[in-house]
Amino acid sequence: MRRVCLGRRRRGDDDGDDGRHVLSMEVGDEMADVFEGIKFTWTSVGDSEGHFRNKAEASALELSFDAEHTDAALQRYVPFVTASVEAARLRDRTLQIFSSQSGLWQGSKYLHPATFDTVAMDPALKRAIVDDLDRFLKRKDYYRRIGKAWKRGYLLYGPPGTGKSSLVAAMANYLRFNIYDLDLSNVHSNCTLQWLLTSMSNKSILIVEDIDCCFSARSRCGPKKSGDQEADGNPADGQDDAPALNQDTFTRTRSKRSLTCLTCGTDILEFHQGQGITLSGLLNFIDGLWSTSGEERIIIFTTNYKERLDPALLRPGRMDMHVYMGCCGWEAFKTLARNYFLVDEHPLFPELQELLSDVEVTPAAVSEMLLRSEDVDVALKGLAKFLDEKKQGKQKGETGKA
Repeated sequence: MRRVCLGRRRRGDDDGDDGRHVLSMEVGDEMADVFEGIKFTWTSVGDSEGHFRNKAEASALELSFDAEHTDAALQRYVPFVTASVEAARLRDRTLQIFSSQSGLWQGSKYLHPATFDTVAMDPALKRAIVDDLDRFLKRKDYYRRIGKAWKRGYLLYGPPGTGKSSLVAAMANYLRFNIYDLDLSNVHSNCTLQWLLTSMSNKSILIVEDIDCCFSARSRCGPKKSGDQEADGNPADGQDDAPALNQDTFTRTRSKRSLTCLTCGTDILEFHQGQGITLSGLLNFIDGLWSTSGEERIIIFTTNYKERLDPALLRPGRMDMHVYMGCCGWEAFKTLARNYFLVDEHPLFPELQELLSDVEVTPAAVSEMLLRSEDVDVALKGLAKFLDEKKQGKQKGETGKA
């Protein structure tokens, strides 16, 4: 092209591009693109002056090609261009995080800076997660062919402070997916839960933190009758799933701001005492009939105590990948040192490596010590002292037990 136009997208656009510079073709100019050895020509068309008052009047691009290549253009080239544009929009958009309030999702901008480069964890495990996400994104046709919902489940477990939340943020930034943070303590019936989950957008992450703390033993929409629950706390036979609901099941009343389930009478937006959510209500969304209400979704559960989880949650096909987030190892520490001080080597590293092999400490605790000084020497000496004190305390404890 002889010339290009340089513009600036105005702030507050719906696609999340805040004040970004944009290059575009001048009206009347054209450019050639070669795809699979075929020449395609794009021409910028619009008003004669090239001035546009708003987005609706913006110039369009006209595509021309030899008639013999019509099939290649419509079946391969145009879909390729469309997919590339969608990928660029997804990559550049501002992410949002949604929380459930009164039975509805409330969103705000999500600006967490975590990436897979900055997450402090074992490199091999990190690589495995990235590979798994990449494989998931490419499998739309595969999931459709085998008759499964296009979703992927992850269970993140380990002690507090081991980086579970940072990993979720890194996954969101890598995929460019919005996050839906579901606090089950704010959800008061299976109907509300179902309404929230089916109203999520595609290309999103559902996160349920501390899943082991979330459920009572209820298995249906309504109050539980005596005898409906077995002694081990699991639902009785025949009580596995909440009743399936469709759009006709819900009704809105004009007299008040409410949404009522006609099956069980639960008010979706107003809590009725005695109602409650059940594990089966959530499982029905994960891999039941309602699991196909959306696609290209990631479902993440976190817990500090995997052994406390109901076996139903761990069944294959629900949580596809179990990720243990452990204490800070040597490779994780090197990631933190690089994050905080941009260093890959230091005279104190051998001592720190030995100390980290002797004591268990979380990445959060190491980060706290590194934050205490911007001087790398001071910070690492403080960390070495901290780890040595923990080592001495561990040895005294073992001596006392002996």
